[in-house]
Amino acid sequence: MKRWFSDLALGVRLALGGGRTSWVRLVLTGAGIGLGVAVLLAASSVPTIFAERAERSSQQAAIPGEADDRALYLRWWITEYRAETVDVRYMMAGGPQAPVPPGIPAVPGDGEMYVSPALRELLDSPEGELLRERFPQKVIGSIGDNALTAPHDLVAMVGDPRMPRDSADPIARFGGPTQAQDLGPLLTLLVIVGCVVLLFPILVFVGISTRLAGAQRDRRLAALRLVGAGAQRVRRIAAGEALLGAVIGLAVGTGLFMISRRFVEDVRLLGLSVFTGDLTPVPWLAVLISALVPVLAVVTSVLAMRRTVVEPLGVVRHTKPVRRVLWWRLVPIALGAVALLTQAGSMGESSGGAGNQEVLIGGIVLLLLGIPTMLPWVVERSVSRLRGGAPSWQLAIRRLQLESGTAARVVGGVAVVLAGAIALQSVLTSVSAKIIEEPLSEADRGKVHVSLRQEPQDLAPQAVGMLERAEGVKRVHTTQSLAYRTDTRNYQGITIGTCEAMTALTALPDCQDGDAFMVVNQAATGNPAVAPGTTVTAFSEDEEITKSWTVPRYELVRAEIVTRNTSGLFLTPAAVRGADLPPGRTQIMVELDQSKADAVEHVRNAVAPLTWRTFVSFVGEIDMADRVVQFMSVRQALLAGSLITLLLAGASLLVLALEQVRERRRPLAVLAASGVPRGALGRSLLWQNAVPLLLALVVSTAVGTGLAALLLRVLDLPVALDWGGIGLLSAAAAGLGLVVTALTLPSLRRATGALGLRSE
Repeated sequence: MKRWFSDLALGVRLALGGGRTSWVRLVLTGAGIGLGVAVLLAASSVPTIFAERAERSSQQAAIPGEADDRALYLRWWITEYRAETVDVRYMMAGGPQAPVPPGIPAVPGDGEMYVSPALRELLDSPEGELLRERFPQKVIGSIGDNALTAPHDLVAMVGDPRMPRDSADPIARFGGPTQAQDLGPLLTLLVIVGCVVLLFPILVFVGISTRLAGAQRDRRLAALRLVGAGAQRVRRIAAGEALLGAVIGLAVGTGLFMISRRFVEDVRLLGLSVFTGDLTPVPWLAVLISALVPVLAVVTSVLAMRRTVVEPLGVVRHTKPVRRVLWWRLVPIALGAVALLTQAGSMGESSGGAGNQEVLIGGIVLLLLGIPTMLPWVVERSVSRLRGGAPSWQLAIRRLQLESGTAARVVGGVAVVLAGAIALQSVLTSVSAKIIEEPLSEADRGKVHVSLRQEPQDLAPQAVGMLERAEGVKRVHTTQSLAYRTDTRNYQGITIGTCEAMTALTALPDCQDGDAFMVVNQAATGNPAVAPGTTVTAFSEDEEITKSWTVPRYELVRAEIVTRNTSGLFLTPAAVRGADLPPGRTQIMVELDQSKADAVEHVRNAVAPLTWRTFVSFVGEIDMADRVVQFMSVRQALLAGSLITLLLAGASLLVLALEQVRERRRPLAVLAASGVPRGALGRSLLWQNAVPLLLALVVSTAVGTGLAALLLRVLDLPVALDWGGIGLLSAAAAGLGLVVTALTLPSLRRATGALGLRSE
């Protein structure tokens, strides 16, 4: 054991010795590992983020009760402002014993409101000038974090003592059990795939960063081997060097994470934000990261010691290494493919998600691991046959022929990110087609729906008058909306209005008073049109009033895309004259003058005095099902994670490229002093990065598409690859390589100066 500590200490001294060169190498190693550690610590905080959000949601859960003096009467109103959703809750205390919502000290009185910090900031800013017209109440305080999901939530709690008790929800208390969200097999596998393909590249970057200045270290350890050090001792010394870099990386990563954590509430990534307190790593995951990074560093270093131990003289003399073998590099890919094939169909909807998650994760990891193991062999064999060309090309190819391993390591992390992104994008596309069975219609930004509650009776004329006076309004149409059913499963909507009003809603043929139309989606398979003369049950919105009614003769109209407000029966007033129908719900459609800025915001402001009695939406907007909402949330989170991983890939690639230039500064300076133009050296650097990157794109595209095909088989979905997305991702990776090469040119200019000829 004493010899172990002695050899580890010698490795640390060797890593620290050598003056400024060694210190720069340690700084770059610490930066490379530290970036990965910071992202891993952020990823280990995700369970805490979800747990804290679930806890706050359970605290905010409103438990209904009896309509008495001990209840809090509550009404929710959702409004939008420039694509941002504002959650407004109107409330009235039934008496002094009424419960108080979480996040505020007391129920607001008449003309008072509490607002979230983000909403207060928006209202106080010039950008919130139009929004302030909807909230004439006095702000008396801020809503606490325990009543918000995220720091950028726009929430208001408004006092409304004139709220009719019979039209509000009586709340007995707040707070309920924390409920786990069931995502189903499709979304569960999507989350698993996303976590693995986003986190595994980070481990690859950490492993690659431990091999910074690997050639110099190998020559140093080979010299020890030549003077008599045993193979085991050389490995222990290498472990000491790697441990020092890993410890520095852990310290740098922890520092970066703690500093970034302080500013996390100011950052919105694809609409997502978190509280500072939520971004707390799970303790056991933090301990695992602290142990995994040094172990990964040591294992990577020891595995790279084979040539140093077997042929130390060749390492010292810079001779060309022995050609790499292929068979063992294919083992991870083969094992990963077999593991995923055993799970074919196990996560399909028909199987109920009975797949083995451990096998799935292992299969994905093994396939991705095959990329950095395959790349050195691919680069070596590809460049060994290249000859001739411009001087810059020859310099780059000769360098790759002598040492292809370093170049493969530089682009290996990017290749893993690209393969994972290709697989994730293809799975996202197929799952989207499965969950969103019909295409989502695009909202018509020139038309707005204003839905009204049925009480009071004079609400519709009042709203129409408000809208006609609003800025940016061209025309206002009103219709009556109700529904009918033929059985417990077949529901259809009825819209009653003038030809002008209904034509503004959807494309109809020549319309005259007395006509009737049935608008259906030409691709729809459910809820078939009801034949004329069929007796159905017509009912109002709340189904309190139902009446039998005979469907009149109509003209069938097929539309490409329809929504709830633009489908079903469209009847002119004469077509229902004398019919005994229940009262309908008034719908107002507003045509906007789109040349006016913020015309829709003026419409929302016009009906804002009616508060929760109105709901404004664009024509064509639809209420998505819970499953679609879940998918959109998962997709948004995965895209945000992909962006973070891509940024890490660029930063790590830059660190590795800078170290590559620094390691070769003396040969580069000699070439420059011999008369080689710096432009030729810059182009050689470009080729030296571009050739391995191009080969990495080929390997990662092949592995990524194969992984996507296997995962789609696991989901029991047809294999349909997103070639457009694959091309875009490949182009982004190539662009990343070009940007990194451009950023290394200043370092190349310094390395080719006269000081680069100095030998320490």
